[in-house]
Amino acid sequence: MFSKDDPENKSPDFPLKKYHGRIEINKALEVGNCRVHYSLDYAFQTPVEVLNRVKDNTLLWIDNQNSLLGFSDQKKTLLVPLNKINGIEIQNMLKGKGPAESCLWIYLYKKSFVTLSISPEIYYFDQYADDIHKTTGFTVTFSPEFYNA
Repeated sequence: MFSKDDPENKSPDFPLKKYHGRIEINKALEVGNCRVHYSLDYAFQTPVEVLNRVKDNTLLWIDNQNSLLGFSDQKKTLLVPLNKINGIEIQNMLKGKGPAESCLWIYLYKKSFVTLSISPEIYYFDQYADDIHKTTGFTVTFSPEFYNA
């Protein structure tokens, strides 16, 4: 669960898949300008319908018609089927030997998780917790803080 001092997720540049379905955003929440993390299974090029809404901020959104949760910036979108999601979690790591950071995760029913974003600003996602719950309908939990040793 550690980002290993990689807040910008500098993974190799894999070509992003193109999502071929139609997107209809029913609810959306701007979460500032944070970077969308890479996920082999869930990363796509940001669909045109989403680009019209994203602008300079990162957008967390729900598409009820296609049963998707999306997390998007100008370049990348994470698309996760709603029926796979068990909850959303925020965890803050205090500065130790490693950097301080705030992590936003989706927990899946199959005991795995998808990292949506990692911010170098501690407590960054805390301010959005209530609005994330209102937008997605999923419970947002907070993991205990710890020092990044």
